[in-house]
Amino acid sequence: EGCSKSLTPGAAAGGCAFDGAKIVLQPITDVAHLVHAPLACEGNSWDNRGAVSSGPTLWRTSFTTDLTELDLVMGQGERKLFKAIREIKHTYAPPAIFVYSTCVTALIGDDIEAVCKRATEKFGLAVVPINAPGLAGSKNLGNKLAAEALLDHVIGTVEPDDPGPYDINILGEFNLSGEFWLVKPLLDRLGIRVRACIPGDARYRDIASAHRARAAMMVCSTALISLARKMEERWD
Repeated sequence: EGCSKSLTPGAAAGGCAFDGAKIVLQPITDVAHLVHAPLACEGNSWDNRGAVSSGPTLWRTSFTTDLTELDLVMGQGERKLFKAIREIKHTYAPPAIFVYSTCVTALIGDDIEAVCKRATEKFGLAVVPINAPGLAGSKNLGNKLAAEALLDHVIGTVEPDDPGPYDINILGEFNLSGEFWLVKPLLDRLGIRVRACIPGDARYRDIASAHRARAAMMVCSTALISLARKMEERWD
């Protein structure tokens, strides 16, 4: 209930729903993050956390449809979005593209879910809609909406090749300044394998197969407690 409280003018300075979704999903390092919005939305949200990667750097590249007033007036939003997805697919060949709705595209009614579904069928890769426009509510609500997108479109879509009895997920760990790299060697020495760290230094395939972990460890409950609870309900 607290997350869905409507914002008052100026209150979004602490983070809107779009900002919260970006914070949760941006550290997935091999995914292309495409913001369907005017340029400022991506510019203001890029690199807003100090997460780091041990491998892929695609997540550090900014992708936006850069909508203009003419695009909005002429109803070119969905067409421009599909074209951007196609260009990213052919240029970067990522395992997945996350498409973020924003205030402007939500207000004009662009159906990003339909565009993402069409692109998935056309290009044969996961194109995931993230419906968390800033006007939806607070940053915490954006965290929750991002988690629901992972549940609905990502987690459970891939079966791991080598499930083990000591596989765990770590939820709400963002690998800020590489802090996760200090913890993982200790778990390795105990014989505990991290199936997926969500989202810090994550890979798309690891998150897609996270449902086969035997337990979950929660780091930041404010951000992803809903993900932990729903995964337990769905795959216990």
